[in-house]
Amino acid sequence: MQTPTVTQQPRSATPERAALSRALGLSDVVLLYVATIVGLSSVAQVAQLGLAGITLLALAVGTFLIPSAVMVAELGRRMPAEGGLYLWTRSAFGDLHGFICAWAYYVSNIVWLPTVAMMVATSALYLAGDRATELENSPLYNAGTALAILWAVTLLNVVGIQHAKRVQNAGALATVAIVFLMVFAGGSYIAEKDVLATVQSHDFLPTFSDTSLLGFFALVAFSFGGLELAPILSGEIREPGRTLPRAILMASLVAAAIYGVLILLLVLMSQGGDIHIINGLAAALHGTANALGHPLLATLGALLVVISTLGVFGGWLTGTARIPFAMGIAHYLPDSFARVHPRYRSPHVSLLFQALLLSVLILAAAAGATVKEAFLVLLDMSIILYFLPFLYMFAAFVWHVRRDLHGPGLFPALRRRPTLLWLIAGAGFATTLASLLVSVIPTKDVEDPTAFVVKVIGGAAILIGGGLLVFWAERRRGDTSTG
Repeated sequence: MQTPTVTQQPRSATPERAALSRALGLSDVVLLYVATIVGLSSVAQVAQLGLAGITLLALAVGTFLIPSAVMVAELGRRMPAEGGLYLWTRSAFGDLHGFICAWAYYVSNIVWLPTVAMMVATSALYLAGDRATELENSPLYNAGTALAILWAVTLLNVVGIQHAKRVQNAGALATVAIVFLMVFAGGSYIAEKDVLATVQSHDFLPTFSDTSLLGFFALVAFSFGGLELAPILSGEIREPGRTLPRAILMASLVAAAIYGVLILLLVLMSQGGDIHIINGLAAALHGTANALGHPLLATLGALLVVISTLGVFGGWLTGTARIPFAMGIAHYLPDSFARVHPRYRSPHVSLLFQALLLSVLILAAAAGATVKEAFLVLLDMSIILYFLPFLYMFAAFVWHVRRDLHGPGLFPALRRRPTLLWLIAGAGFATTLASLLVSVIPTKDVEDPTAFVVKVIGGAAILIGGGLLVFWAERRRGDTSTG
């Protein structure tokens, strides 16, 4: 394969990039990973499958989490620069593919972030008691609360990542606290109701004849996404070449353990009952605490869920905004996206543009279908868009290791043993491709499956097409100005 020609190189030492503040240390990156990888909505979604979800979780660890960790750690060591996946793909396959990878990643998060804001809004209702939960399907409440959260976190990012990081740090610590609370409350409830007596070994075996199982596996793999996020912030991490691999190892172990414990407890606490796909964990804690006669425990659980989900929202909002910033530096978005605030040293133009875009999506989701169906449409659309960049990343992983170009990697064995490289990359690529293809299969919660599929596929195609129009317009403008 010939090395692709790169027509426009990103500026390697611009005032904009040099001005970014390196405010993230090892503990910050680990907490960022815990906050963004462990999504409480993902726990509720996987728990829909019952104890068989634990088996799918273990399968996803082997076929997606481990390959992703190796891939991101290796590429992060070789190219520790702001932009992460955008630079990895662009270096391997050229401008167009680098843009498609980054754009799909960007819009996947733009589409997904409103679902996180909805979860914060609905989970917060449990702080006010049972009557307040009647507002969970109120478009006015959900839109108003989500917009308030969006702009508060955005403005915190504008005044500097050293302040914004506190949101995801607090969210990660709240997630850990939820594990202890679930072990206490769930353990007490399970022992009191003797729930374990009803558990059979075959409950852990998925029903392979059920076609919806493939869709659930895509959700499980999707729940482990996030390791690629921190390298996007490499320009704001202290010693990224050393910090990232250590953070990836620690966070992968913690995330897998937390998911396993929370899914197991949530399934046992629900005893076969319905689990709300948006705020299932908050609802389970609320019901269990009341059943045990500890209403204050329910309030504490709801508060921790809100803080944890805010951490998810803050972490992804912070990282996602760096994508258009990097593409602005490379001149494939207007140069204004590459601007850094002269006082706060943050990519404020990219952050504010992102907030405006998210505001439109939040209002559109609130004005459309029910909250649940809007959540599902946005979720499945984001899965399609999110997995597309992973196809590029696993391919770029092989390309960079085989050519051994950008400095020494983290795992010399990958270079010496091509079979190991192909095994890891192949497992990740195959899991990603399968998850992408089955993510459009509607679940039983969708009333009109045909309309749902049209919305998901059509919406994803429109978003990718819009990005390509921007790419070609900026390339034409660049060619005109240089000519």
